[in-house]
Amino acid sequence: MRGTPVVGITGYHVLGEEGVGGKFRGLAGQGFSVIGHDYINAVSQAGGIPIGIPVGDPATARSIIKRLDGLVLAGGEDMDPTLYGAHPDGRCGTIRPERDLFELQLLGEALALNKPILAICRGMQLLNVFFGGTLYLDIADYSDQVLSHQFSRAPRWYLAHRVQLLSPLLQRLYQADEIRTNSYHHQAVHELGEGLQVAAVAEDGIVEGLLHPDHPQLLAVQWHPEMLSVKHEEGLIPFHWLLEQIRSEGGCSA
Repeated sequence: MRGTPVVGITGYHVLGEEGVGGKFRGLAGQGFSVIGHDYINAVSQAGGIPIGIPVGDPATARSIIKRLDGLVLAGGEDMDPTLYGAHPDGRCGTIRPERDLFELQLLGEALALNKPILAICRGMQLLNVFFGGTLYLDIADYSDQVLSHQFSRAPRWYLAHRVQLLSPLLQRLYQADEIRTNSYHHQAVHELGEGLQVAAVAEDGIVEGLLHPDHPQLLAVQWHPEMLSVKHEEGLIPFHWLLEQIRSEGGCSA
């Protein structure tokens, strides 16, 4: 009898000097690995067992992935621009190179082992960089007509802008050609990584979804469906897709 799928979720890597008192109630030198409750709840509601993956030694990535049925590459800090041939400047937010290197290795192992992957926001950007693509250091570089994509003056489930669904997969999942989504990013896909296909775009042209024809067990979205799921049922759609992929692959650890 198959068990309940176990899904690993990446998260923020908070350094010791950031965790003193205040929000994390920590002591000097004490760091934290932080997994958002919205990701945990979305995986649970979709029928999986959520497991947080703290940032660790990239050499352990294969062993971790072997123990999981699926992977969620979550949102978070900016990626290190040097990983895609750019130079950091004042437009960059927090950078955690150790998280980048660890998650790139997790992604590579998950692809090699055909584990279903859902990449969200930063996760989608990391995916693009993994395949050799680049990012806009800030979406203002894309166009002077670009929308505000880091809309934080409303609840996290607020539907900030429209997204056109270009791929048959997303059109089938959402039963629509266009949806509205929340938006919490200031960077975006620039040059597309090798083999990747654009699956969705915002109304201003910013890439909002990616697929790879050689990896049908992979889906990436720029918005935050886990936050949407707090208020909107369709927020769970990508998570249901992930669990369906796991079950179709026959993988369940628990």
